[in-house]
Amino acid sequence: MRDILHGLSEGRFAPGQRLVEPDLMARYGVGRSTVREALGRLAAGGVVVQPPHRGAQIRLLTRRATRDLLRVTEYLLGLAARQAAEAVACGADPAPLIDAAARYAQSDPETETRARARYYRALIALSGNDELERLLPTLQVHLIRAQLRAARPRAADERTILIAAISAARPDAAETAARTPLSHLIASLDALPDSAFAPDP
Repeated sequence: MRDILHGLSEGRFAPGQRLVEPDLMARYGVGRSTVREALGRLAAGGVVVQPPHRGAQIRLLTRRATRDLLRVTEYLLGLAARQAAEAVACGADPAPLIDAAARYAQSDPETETRARARYYRALIALSGNDELERLLPTLQVHLIRAQLRAARPRAADERTILIAAISAARPDAAETAARTPLSHLIASLDALPDSAFAPDP
């Protein structure tokens, strides 16, 4: 159910929240089999867990899992930014990315999720790396974004620096600009309370 993913970004759903089948059936006006199929797809994507005899719930990441996902994301986004700047150096037009970044910066809570997705699609498209286009959507970044909502810094200035580096065809600066906010977030994880995470096994 795509609405659950949007709801995570918008704060209507939260990591750790139980997903009760009758509630979902009533909410979306669908049958039990449709709900179970959708929950199965979300579980396959790592968004939902389905412990035996406990029903489905949105996955709450452990501190270790959060750190690992952020590290992978840091390197992949850094690579996307580097290759986007290299593409500009070879004559690619950064205008679609600049436009997507501007729309993201101007978005409101109702349009933010789509604007953010459009921004990252434009970044990956400019990089020209098909593997990044395949890999990045599989990461559960939306879970981290929802779980650490209060801890995430404002990113508009960081995006401005990143877009400027890509537009100027500066690969080193672009990679650094993409990775820095994530490395700062990783460094902040140890200071967050245990209640922000699922228990480590």
